[in-house]
Amino acid sequence: MSKLVKEASNFFQKNRENVEKEFQRKDVSTNFLSVSLNQDEQDQIESLIINHYEDLGEPHSEALNAIKLLTSQIKSIQKQHVLLLGEKIYRVREILQRINSPETTFSQWINIVFHTKSSAYNALAYYELFISLPDSDTKTVFQSIPYKTAYLLASRKGTLEDKVKVLGEIRGMSNTSAIHVLNRHLPSSRSVSLHLPNYSEDRNKIISNKLIEVLNLLGNGLELSSHNINLLQQLFEATLEKEKEDQKYAQYR
Repeated sequence: MSKLVKEASNFFQKNRENVEKEFQRKDVSTNFLSVSLNQDEQDQIESLIINHYEDLGEPHSEALNAIKLLTSQIKSIQKQHVLLLGEKIYRVREILQRINSPETTFSQWINIVFHTKSSAYNALAYYELFISLPDSDTKTVFQSIPYKTAYLLASRKGTLEDKVKVLGEIRGMSNTSAIHVLNRHLPSSRSVSLHLPNYSEDRNKIISNKLIEVLNLLGNGLELSSHNINLLQQLFEATLEKEKEDQKYAQYR
C-alpha cells in the first residue's frame, strides 16, 4: 500500500464517525410511512380467505383483519426501504457533485454497488419525486400506489403539478389501471418517438456512420486511450440498459 493510499485511508477512518452522526441526523423520518391497502388488494385477500370456509365466525373475521393489517405493514416496510435507498443514492450524487467529480463517476459507483443500474435509478427517481411533493397527504398517496406505477410516474417527463394531478386520479387503482391512466396523461418518450419515425431514422443513420468510422479506425490498428475505452464501455452498458428498459416497457403494454 502506497503512502498516499495509507494517508487517505487514515483520513477517511478519522472522519467516519462524524459523517455517520451527520447522516443519522439527516435521515428521512419514517414514522409517518403508512401504506393502506387499496380496495382491489383488500378484495383479493378477502377472497383468498373467505373462499375456504362455508361458515364464517368471529375468529375468521379477526384473522382476516389481522392479515390485512400485517399486509399493509409489510407494504409500508417495502416502501420505506425504497425511500431510504433512494435517499442514500441521492446523497452520494450530491457529494460527488460537491467535489466536482466527473459525471461518469456516479454511474461507475452505481455499477460497483448495484447488480443493475435500473434498480438504483428507479429508487433515486422515487426519492426525488417524493421529496418534491407539496405536502404529507400527497406523499402518502404516492406511497400507496403500486411499485411499477410509482417508478414510471417518477421517471416520466412532466411538471410536478401534472404528476400530482395524475396521483389524484390513480389513487386506489390496481397497477394495470393506474398505468393505463398514467400513459394517457404522461406518455413515455418511447411512445412519443413512435410518432416521429423520420427523426428516429435520421438519428440512427448518424449513429451508424459514426460507429462505422470508429470500427474502421480500430481496424487500422489505432490504440485506444483509457478514456476512450471507458467511453466505449459506457456506450455498451447504456445499450444493454436501453434493451432492458425496452423489455420492461413491453411488459407494461
